[in-house]
Amino acid sequence: MDDLKREYVHNTDTKTGLSFTLRVLIGVASLGLALFFLREAAYLVNSLLLAWIIVICASPLLFWLQRRGVPNWLVFLITLGVILAVLGVAVLLLVVGLQQLAGAVPAYASSAENLKTALEGVVTRLGIDSPEVSAATEQIGAGELLDTILGVVKMVAEGLSNALVIGLMVIYLLVESFRMPAKISRELQLGTAYVGRLAGFSGRIRDYVVITTTVGLVTGILDTVLFLVLGVDFAVLWGILAFLLSYVPILGFWIAAIPPTVMALLEMGPGVALVVFVGIVLMNGIAENFVKPKLMSEGLDLSPFVVFVSVVFWSAVLGPMGAIFSIPMTLIVRDLVLEADDRNRWLARLISAGKGRQDGDGPEQEDAALTTGASE
Repeated sequence: MDDLKREYVHNTDTKTGLSFTLRVLIGVASLGLALFFLREAAYLVNSLLLAWIIVICASPLLFWLQRRGVPNWLVFLITLGVILAVLGVAVLLLVVGLQQLAGAVPAYASSAENLKTALEGVVTRLGIDSPEVSAATEQIGAGELLDTILGVVKMVAEGLSNALVIGLMVIYLLVESFRMPAKISRELQLGTAYVGRLAGFSGRIRDYVVITTTVGLVTGILDTVLFLVLGVDFAVLWGILAFLLSYVPILGFWIAAIPPTVMALLEMGPGVALVVFVGIVLMNGIAENFVKPKLMSEGLDLSPFVVFVSVVFWSAVLGPMGAIFSIPMTLIVRDLVLEADDRNRWLARLISAGKGRQDGDGPEQEDAALTTGASE
């Protein structure tokens, strides 16, 4: 058996003319170059991925209209109108909420100062006297809160500046969605193996995005109801934030729990803040760890460690939006790059969860159309 393995490696190296070490070095160099260009073109890559995800989320409506015989031009107008309406309402609520929050910061100045004094008293009683703790308590104040809010507003403004590019990409993807099924179907009939892999992958991405969006929307609404019942200010804003961060695996709901918890702490004290934090963690944790995997028939087949590393890695490459796109980008690398090459398939198995997922033999035409987010 060992002789056969050595012979296989020898024959492979002879065919390529390159040693294994040299191929690894070339691969690492190529990967570094690709990541460099991705980082430099993060603006364009993020816009394209976001437009693609928007079209994928709208694809069930598009399928439903087409199955009922609605003309394609009317399907396009209805789908585009729904997309613009939903995004417009979400952006409006987010911007109005941020403006109200920025205007209300001075009202929380006294609460922030009282909290700062209380923390300094606790630290003194515990006999803790370190520069790090003192620096941390100094960060609690109205000015620091205002700086944080302005930073969030700046991020939102930068995201809105891409709205025109994203909107054009959505329009062209929707137009292309009416042509792509015939193209892919023809390639499948010709036996193009990689197109079949791409079609199956698009179906899995569609399921992931739609399920994540649905579960995130439900948890966002439940979080908003919790905040309203407890009397936390800007409940709708925190609910929208929870929905957006539901796309960030593992870390998303922890980050979403921080702003409303701090707000409840400043408004009503540690008791209510604890209820807010526990409520968010329970609802979003159950959705993330039980409901979402249950709805996904196959799951992502990614180990938890790989999911965590992918969030950190793609955030470093694509910026904050990389955390949202971390799972799709990791699946692209695994399913379309590593698994497509027999010699690299062992890497795909290493980053998987070991569930033995296998690609389907015959992807349907509707899944094939999901390369652009629509079906015939």
